Amino acid sequence: MTFLQPLALFGLPLALLPVIIHLLNLLRHRSQPWAATRFLLQARRSSSKLSRLKRWLTLLLRVLALMGLAFALSRPMTGGDSIFSFSSGAPEAIALILDRSASMETKTGEGASSKRELALKALENFAKPWTESRIVLVDTALREPVILSDLSTLADPAMQRYLGYTGTAADIPATLATTLDWLEENGVATAEIVIASDMQESNWKPEGSEDVFRRLKKVLSVKEGSWRTRILALEGEVSTNSSIIGENLMRRDDKLNLLADLQRRPTGDLPLRITANLDGMKRELTAEFKGERFLWRSAIPLPEQKNQGWLSLNLPPDLYLADNSWHFAYGSANRPHAAVRADLPIAGRILRAAAANEKGVSADVLPSSNLNKDDFAGRTLIVIQGNPRTPQEAELLKSFVNEGGTLLCFPPNSNEGAAIDTIQWQPVEKAPDSESSFRVNAWNENGGILANASDGTRLPLNELSTTTRRIPIGSEPLAYFSDGKPFLSRKIIGKGIIYLFSTLPTEKWSGLANGYILVPAIQRLLEESTATHSPARSLACGSSELAEANEIECLDSRERKKPALHPGVYLIDGNIVAVNRPQEENSPALLKQKQAVDSLGNDYVSYQRTEALSNQSSRAEIWSMFLYLVLLLLLGESLLGLPGSIKKMKGKSS
Repeated sequence: MTFLQPLALFGLPLALLPVIIHLLNLLRHRSQPWAATRFLLQARRSSSKLSRLKRWLTLLLRVLALMGLAFALSRPMTGGDSIFSFSSGAPEAIALILDRSASMETKTGEGASSKRELALKALENFAKPWTESRIVLVDTALREPVILSDLSTLADPAMQRYLGYTGTAADIPATLATTLDWLEENGVATAEIVIASDMQESNWKPEGSEDVFRRLKKVLSVKEGSWRTRILALEGEVSTNSSIIGENLMRRDDKLNLLADLQRRPTGDLPLRITANLDGMKRELTAEFKGERFLWRSAIPLPEQKNQGWLSLNLPPDLYLADNSWHFAYGSANRPHAAVRADLPIAGRILRAAAANEKGVSADVLPSSNLNKDDFAGRTLIVIQGNPRTPQEAELLKSFVNEGGTLLCFPPNSNEGAAIDTIQWQPVEKAPDSESSFRVNAWNENGGILANASDGTRLPLNELSTTTRRIPIGSEPLAYFSDGKPFLSRKIIGKGIIYLFSTLPTEKWSGLANGYILVPAIQRLLEESTATHSPARSLACGSSELAEANEIECLDSRERKKPALHPGVYLIDGNIVAVNRPQEENSPALLKQKQAVDSLGNDYVSYQRTEALSNQSSRAEIWSMFLYLVLLLLLGESLLGLPGSIKKMKGKSS
């Protein structure tokens, strides 16, 4: 047995007050012999024993009544299955945490309910027997605690804002932290917390959640089990499913070149039908492939020239609708020119050629004198070989990056000039000979400017010979030489990025001049920087940027959708924005039972499946039992004090 108000137990010694008062009263009266009362005392001697018994019973009942009152005020708790638990065992509050991530729309069979719908039904059945408890609902998409007047509120169409489907990812630890904060702020002593989730690992362990989990463990341990947490796992894999993930969309003058990742289960060899919606005009496409996964490329003609537009790709319906579509937004086909400035003329010529536009026109040349803001007008990519001439020029380049520009830097051949932000170049290193040159052996082949080509071909980085290098410090490495030093680094400043190569595209430094690595890298930077400045954008559903939108119009559907909750194509503040499910929702990995329980603390967390969710509280307050006991004791004490009670007791004894 535990007590929610243990300080009240200090009142137990006060239960001896009736005995103390009785003894004090005895000291006030002294016996005085008197001959005339001798025969009277003999006549009542037979009833004196019963009178003494009555007095002690009265004292006992008064003592027990005061003790019972002290126990009632201390709010004792015992197990819900205890024979001493006469109360209903209802907690003060029931907190229902609903995972509304995109993966919760999975169905395990034809005609079955989605995991989100099953979770709502299980949560309703769990809370139904406890009508006297407050019910609060917290969903992962909005994370706003909503108090339910009764469970029938769950069927209210207005509640779809908090209960309906979304295309977002979930942050389970952050949502649980919000729930615990609400319980703390509202002074809830006992609570049942139920987390309904499909246990997707990316939703349970988002990046940077370690500190949140440590805090959750601490709070739950301090409550000593008065706040019980149950994890309701909605398990079961989808048996039949096709999915699409958009990899890239490139705008040309008269067409769109797209690349998409197609997957299906089970493996098949039939073509996959895809419905393409281009700016409101639908057409059927076919992807011919065999197996489980395929990188699909297609070219879609543009019927008219537009500065911006959109494309939606939709697969046929299956058991998981949330991954059946992907949305693109495209801008103008014209890419702004890059601009180059190099200390070495030969490096400048090579870099200008590598940064040429799609018509083969080389990149512009920046003046060799001090730069000014006008030199950056209309630019999205600046290529610099060497250091800025002055601190003012370095600050100007930093401002260009901070506002969203991309800066590509190559090592200076001298130590003259200023540094950009905190970036510094280490001394020049030379390989002993051409056979012992520095070799690149580690880079990201799946993303970034050094990724494999769309047909899967690798960039020949492992064949690149580097005889001279100069390593930048103050940046994040992206690709490495075999000795662990960076070949390519980056530094994010504000809205833009600085990329830094550790060698030059000249014969004396490396083989970058052959173009097999340099050209794809710079062309990808051009595409990346152009997309960043295009009025057409792509964002993840639930992104914080969408919450700041003012004027919103849905373009791909007549449904009343919101970009913060639902994927689709929207016109937001005059710009076309494609909203897709977050990348986290494409990860199928699940959190194991032990990992989930351990993450919150083994002592006060239980793991249950939908069919096993029970509303039997493992802890119950029993203060009401002590209150009833006090009333019974006081009633008994009052009955003993009624006139004639001794005579009745005497008559029964005779």
